[in-house]
Amino acid sequence: MPMNIAVVLHSSRSDEIVKKINEAAGEAEPEAFSSTDSVLQLLSLCLLLIVILIAAYYTSKFIGRYKMGQLKDSNIRIIEAYRLGTNKMLQIVKIANKYVVLGISKDQIIYITELDESEVLTHDIHEGEKLSFRQIYEKIKGKKQ
Repeated sequence: MPMNIAVVLHSSRSDEIVKKINEAAGEAEPEAFSSTDSVLQLLSLCLLLIVILIAAYYTSKFIGRYKMGQLKDSNIRIIEAYRLGTNKMLQIVKIANKYVVLGISKDQIIYITELDESEVLTHDIHEGEKLSFRQIYEKIKGKKQ
């Protein structure tokens, strides 16, 4: 069968081949899309986007609660962190009942000193006390003035 195709191509001139291709292209017509189809496609894509955003929101809330549950029962807490430069920071970390100052860089962690509990200022939020966004914003705004 491949032999027959080769024979047909050799026997016909290039003008005939171009003519046949143009005739075949003229017969193929694109599908006619109505404006209703376009609007339905747009609405379905918007609905899909909304579903994805809702799923991402609830997934992040679930993971956040899970991680907070893990951190609540932990013996290690970061009290404060201060960035010194790119990839360099100081952190005050509470490990069990001790407060430790650590120097942290990209490649290493260095023990600097241990602090007394009286030297450390902590900002604890009690479990029952939940602040709204407005209360937190007003608190931050008051500190800056």
